[in-house]
Amino acid sequence: MSISDLRKFLPVVRKNWWLVILLSGILYGVGKLYVYKLSKVYSVTTQLLLKSNDDYNTNSLITDNKFYGNTYKTYVDNSNEIRVIQSQDLIEKTLDRLDFDVSYFLVGRLRTTEVYSGVPFSVKTFTLNPALYEQQMKFKLLSPETYELDYTIGDQPYVVKGNFGEDLINQHMHILISKKRSFITGQTIMVSASGNYLIQPHDKDVLIKTFLANLKVENPEYTNVLKMTYTDVLPERGIKFLDTLSQVYIENSVISKLEVNKNTIYYIDRQMDEVVNILNNIEDTMVRFREKNSIIDITKQSDNYFERYVDYLDQKKQIEYKETTLNDLERYIIEDKDPTFLPPSAYLLEGDNFQISTLSALYDKQKELNELMNIAKPNNFSITNLKNQIDSTKRDLLIYIKNTRVALGENKKAIDVQIGFYEGLLQEIPEQQRGLLNITRKQKVNEDMYIFLLQRRANTVISRASIIPETKIIERPRYAGIVSPDEKKLIISFTIGGFVLSLIIAFIRVQFFYRIESYEELKNNTKLPILGDVVKDMVSKDLSIAVEHDPKSAMAESFRTIRTNLQFMATGPGPHLIVITSNNPGEGKTFCSLNLAAVLAKSGKRTMLLELDLHKPRVQTGLGIKAEKGISTIAAGKHNIPECVMNTRIENLDVILSGPLPPNPSELISSKQMDEILDYCKQHYEFIIIDTPPVGLISDALVLMSKAAVMLFVINTKFSYRSSIENAHEISTMNPGVHFGFVLNGVKRKKSKYYYNRYGYGYGSYGGGYGGYGSYGGYGSYGGYGSYGSGKVRVNKGGDKKEKEK
Repeated sequence: MSISDLRKFLPVVRKNWWLVILLSGILYGVGKLYVYKLSKVYSVTTQLLLKSNDDYNTNSLITDNKFYGNTYKTYVDNSNEIRVIQSQDLIEKTLDRLDFDVSYFLVGRLRTTEVYSGVPFSVKTFTLNPALYEQQMKFKLLSPETYELDYTIGDQPYVVKGNFGEDLINQHMHILISKKRSFITGQTIMVSASGNYLIQPHDKDVLIKTFLANLKVENPEYTNVLKMTYTDVLPERGIKFLDTLSQVYIENSVISKLEVNKNTIYYIDRQMDEVVNILNNIEDTMVRFREKNSIIDITKQSDNYFERYVDYLDQKKQIEYKETTLNDLERYIIEDKDPTFLPPSAYLLEGDNFQISTLSALYDKQKELNELMNIAKPNNFSITNLKNQIDSTKRDLLIYIKNTRVALGENKKAIDVQIGFYEGLLQEIPEQQRGLLNITRKQKVNEDMYIFLLQRRANTVISRASIIPETKIIERPRYAGIVSPDEKKLIISFTIGGFVLSLIIAFIRVQFFYRIESYEELKNNTKLPILGDVVKDMVSKDLSIAVEHDPKSAMAESFRTIRTNLQFMATGPGPHLIVITSNNPGEGKTFCSLNLAAVLAKSGKRTMLLELDLHKPRVQTGLGIKAEKGISTIAAGKHNIPECVMNTRIENLDVILSGPLPPNPSELISSKQMDEILDYCKQHYEFIIIDTPPVGLISDALVLMSKAAVMLFVINTKFSYRSSIENAHEISTMNPGVHFGFVLNGVKRKKSKYYYNRYGYGYGSYGGGYGGYGSYGGYGSYGGYGSYGSGKVRVNKGGDKKEKEK
């Protein structure tokens, strides 16, 4: 960027720097207020380790349910676990344990803040009108025992009052609002002083969806770790939610094993009850038989027969138990009343590897189906495929049960043959002794069965204690920072927005409302000559003649400078006809006409001031003369020209006023009489100053421009927009033979190029430039015009001898 470009840019900065600071500061404050009113959203995280392998000793007694334990040692599909955690059922179970059904808000002066732990009362909802869900109801404390609720149903407002600790029942709700301990210990004052509360009851489905939307579950690569992140405006609520969700998920992961254990104990207890009843009956029968027959003991041979007989009976009982177990398992499979397929482990036959492996595979497939049902639709291909596989496995298992039952039947027949053999031997024993042996035999068989069932039950109960979650929490829920809003970023964005807005407004002001306030700015916006700038003087009155009122003022010096530069422009023998106009009213063209005419007259030049602003004449006001006759009366033939020439209090300055306002002022400008007036002035005066109407409103100045030697365009800093400069450029091209120049009026002293004795002026080319000039007398001799597009101007540092003498 060159120095000249920088000089052009500096005025723009000088006029708009305050706008940048103001709007940036305002938007900074708005950003601070906006951020303050926003609710901060916090992040809470926790981590779970899947399949932690905290297994019990596989060789211990409590591993009796190892069929089901082995299914948990396979690799976990973590994507399925993520879907389980994010299932609506699990979220619903979690929320059922928490008191999140109602939200509480504290209304402050500038913002409303949601609160959780500091509320001195609690709200329990039983029944609500659906329209009240998700609606904020105003809560107002009336007294330590009463409150008021304000809510709306449709467009109808309602206000109800209630008592703490008592049910509030009306046509819209059934709720209970109770005081907490903090209410009694001093929070009552805080509630009444700080403002009202808002309570917002939640619909359960909406609440579940809200928590699901704010929950994020991730599985870091190559790990069995699940990272759960929850965002909430209340971090303590988020911590409580994640903690409860983790517990519910862990409990859900062991519920299958607990159900298996529970079913096994129930089945064993039922079998043991039957055996106990049988033993009780046998004992009663034996007592009665011994008393009746006075039997004390049997022979050793009988004992031998009896032991063998009992051993076969025991084997038969075991086979019958297996048949019963197979029948129960077959009925369990066929009836299919358990959708989760969790058969008691007592249904398993010890040593039957095929049955164990088949049931294990069936359980795995059923478990996989249960998990898919939570995360996929019923018609999903994977679900359909798994159901087909389960049905096929069940058919194979039913066929195996049938074949096993046949084999057990064959074994039982062989044992029956042995039992028959020993029964024949025992029949040889006396009848009384044989009866006692029969009773003892039954007692022995059932005692063995009871001991077997008791052992199985003990193992099952012990194994229940060993059922521990294979998922564990490795990082408790904790606060992880603020997620939004990014206060610093928002404030910076607002500030930058203010800065950009200020630049846009500044650009609009520069393009459409930019006012030229100094000589340098005018010079940067035009290549036409600038005769000078008129310093604004707060002391001078409107239309006052500054060169007479205060000859030593900066304003008087401004006009002397303009006079000097005007004489350089209006070269030749004369007379010189100078048209003064402006683009808009109120720019000071009449004021400049008066002062320029006066300063020319004071320099010894015979000067005529023509008041040709026949629409709104003001020269007469500035001179303090009444316009009873003038241009209008000359045109009407009432007076001749000499009769209308009026002397002023300034030597060498005469004036012809407008006279009474004519009905057709614009026609007078182009009339024959106007040519006669101008001819008369040229014969008797060296300079003719013509005050014309604003060219932006009336075209009178354009008519006179063709007859003038110089046209001065007055621009006031109050109205000096670029449109005025462009309009002046268009006017200057209409008559290229007329010298055109600008006069900048109303310039502040510190922005003026001229100040007191700093005379002289350098102005650029107007289709060309003026030649150099030397000095003669007060002004110096000067040469002719330079060639178009090449000449340069030397500034005359001299002054008028008469002015210096004054």
